[in-house]
Amino acid sequence: MRLFFGSKIIFSSGALDYLKNIPGNKCFIVTDKNLEDIGLVKTLTEKLDKLGKAYEIFNEVRPDPHEKDVLKAKELCISYKPDLIIGFGGGSSMDTAKVVWALYEFPNFTLDDIEPDNSELYNLGKKSKMVAIPTTSGTGAETTFAAVISRFEDNLWKKLDLVNTGMMPTYSIVDPTFSSGMPPSLTIDTGFDALAHSFEAITSRQRNKFSDAICIQAIDLIFDYLPIVYQDGKNVEARDYMHQAATMASLGENNSPCHLGHTMGYGLGTLFKISHGKTVGITLPYVLQFLINNPKKRDKTCEILANLAKKLGWAEWKNKDNKKIAIEVVNKIKDLQKKVNFPSKFEGILLEKDFEVNLDLLIKISQETPNYVLSPRKVSFEDFKKIFVYAFEGKDIDF
Repeated sequence: MRLFFGSKIIFSSGALDYLKNIPGNKCFIVTDKNLEDIGLVKTLTEKLDKLGKAYEIFNEVRPDPHEKDVLKAKELCISYKPDLIIGFGGGSSMDTAKVVWALYEFPNFTLDDIEPDNSELYNLGKKSKMVAIPTTSGTGAETTFAAVISRFEDNLWKKLDLVNTGMMPTYSIVDPTFSSGMPPSLTIDTGFDALAHSFEAITSRQRNKFSDAICIQAIDLIFDYLPIVYQDGKNVEARDYMHQAATMASLGENNSPCHLGHTMGYGLGTLFKISHGKTVGITLPYVLQFLINNPKKRDKTCEILANLAKKLGWAEWKNKDNKKIAIEVVNKIKDLQKKVNFPSKFEGILLEKDFEVNLDLLIKISQETPNYVLSPRKVSFEDFKKIFVYAFEGKDIDF
């Protein structure tokens, strides 16, 4: 078992002040135009101004960042020659910054060179350090060594899952005050992304006691505080705990990777341009039901979910009916969806005709993302098809 807790994490309201302790006086900021428009980027640049740190801003990050945009940022970064790269924003900005960092250190590399076994990338940081500053609570990109970038291929924008342990940000500045400006829809989508990270991590074939401990705490916080931030986005305590939960979930997922739900989510996001948090949040109950119904006795999903429920006070310890308790855990997720007005199926988000016509292609694209092999239950093409159909219709998994 290998554990990855590489980033130095600074967590608190006002954590941005820690920039004064980070070496580097020439910063390349990777962010998006929206954060500039609402004034969040100004908060960062004013702090840099006070510290006497120079900066250049790349503000062209889009949701599901495109390869051409990443390469444009790379060229600007090489030209500017920073000693500090700052990813400021949601997962897309931080992912873009990670890749720019790797390509800045190794200008002759392409995106295809960013893969787990490329040992040249293991020790990034000779030219520049990287700081990740999340403004959303859910993606957890501030503490992971992966980045998702879209490439146009076969007439589709396909998501490339770029992974190398060297891309772990040097520092993660996690300041919950930045998340207070998130609109309700983004708050809920990213919250369910963190919840999916946690549930998939504790049921992954690579699960371990370290990731379990972190993810169980994240699940507890999300159930307690996501409804509060949905009702009151300015609630400082709730925002703080949701930010903590998101970081915890990503640390857990970093050490026990997600599986079937994220595979399905990547396919749905690639083909239908649905937000990542929405795709994995909707699929989560269906994926857990699929695991609960696994006829193989070696699958411990029911036991795992039952123990979770008992630890969180959702079930009594004397109750030995693990499958029944596991089903109730899924029902609690569904109840949470209702509380925060989060969709429970894809019908209404996707047109039925578009879904039916593209179903086989959706499965093909999903299977190109290998995470599903970490599911404790094997998933065939027909299984994929049935799960997608059930998730579209809102029907409980019964197979």
